[in-house]
Amino acid sequence: MTNYKRWLFAALLLAAAPLALRADDTEAVELYREGRAAYDEQDYRAASKKFEEAELYADSPVIKSNALRARIAALQMCRLPYQEFEAIERLLTGYPEYADFAALVRREYEIAKMYDDGVREPAFWSLRWIPWLVGDDKSIEIYRKALERAPFSENAPAARLRLAYLLDQEGQIKESLDELRRVIREFPDSPQCKWAYLALGNGLFELSRRGDGDARYARETYDVFREFQNKYPDAPENDFVRVVLAKSRDIQAERLLGIAEFYEDSGRKEAAERYLAQVLREFPDTEAAGDSERRLVELDKNFVPDDFVVSKDSRIQHYRSYPLPAESGKLLIVPGRGNRKYLLPVYDLGLGREGDPPAVATGENEVKP
Repeated sequence: MTNYKRWLFAALLLAAAPLALRADDTEAVELYREGRAAYDEQDYRAASKKFEEAELYADSPVIKSNALRARIAALQMCRLPYQEFEAIERLLTGYPEYADFAALVRREYEIAKMYDDGVREPAFWSLRWIPWLVGDDKSIEIYRKALERAPFSENAPAARLRLAYLLDQEGQIKESLDELRRVIREFPDSPQCKWAYLALGNGLFELSRRGDGDARYARETYDVFREFQNKYPDAPENDFVRVVLAKSRDIQAERLLGIAEFYEDSGRKEAAERYLAQVLREFPDTEAAGDSERRLVELDKNFVPDDFVVSKDSRIQHYRSYPLPAESGKLLIVPGRGNRKYLLPVYDLGLGREGDPPAVATGENEVKP
């Protein structure tokens, strides 16, 4: 056989291979029936495999979508939530005209909540009885996909708020804050909006404490919490908000005072005076105001300090503390060195009897068995 004939024969084999491997709808229907039989026998794992093969071999989109829907049901019975999620996504992406969009997206939200509550898919089906041998947490991925599919569903506010928390736990701070901003912007009347305000303001405040060169985070903290105070004037969290706002003003004033000290040490007196004056003008009730005034007097002999300084105590609510009342004696005796097997003896404290002296549990009158 010449080289030409060998190449021609090889080309014919390659061309015939897809035809030999290609299955028709008849085989797909048979696989689907086998899957239904396995499902009826409660062998859901085998059923999901048959439905997967039926979807792969079928040519008709109707058969493919039917096989996918059946596989989703089988995977749900197998308690394989991530594989179920992947099958749902395949159905919504490939055959949206045959899918119940609302029901499937609702199921995606449910799967995300399941993962968020601690449910995990077994890493290996044959070893599913080992409780710690499980797959990774897929909460963030599924929440994001469900929100992408239905960003304004009834489940979206709670899901987006929860997604913000999960992103924060993963160290994705800016993405977390963006999700909180979306809750406030897109769901202003939802119950989750209140908590989004508080989480966003507190997150921005923490960022401003770590380093806020242009005071952007501090300014947004102020704007967010002022909006919260206006929208929820009777909320019990307003005490916390007032404390954070006061601390935020202290941080901004300290930052300006630090800049002034830098310019003062660098010999740039005028620049230092500008920043010191800004502290007195914008943050007169902060702890840095006193230092700023003293430094400004030293730098500018023409500067006359105010006679009255706003009291710092008026910004933050203080609570009086009281010591615990003194006891007349020991109420419980801790057994020494385990001779009582760590059981605490219970004595008659003489409570409720008129004329009794204050009870002292000494153990002297313990009734011996």
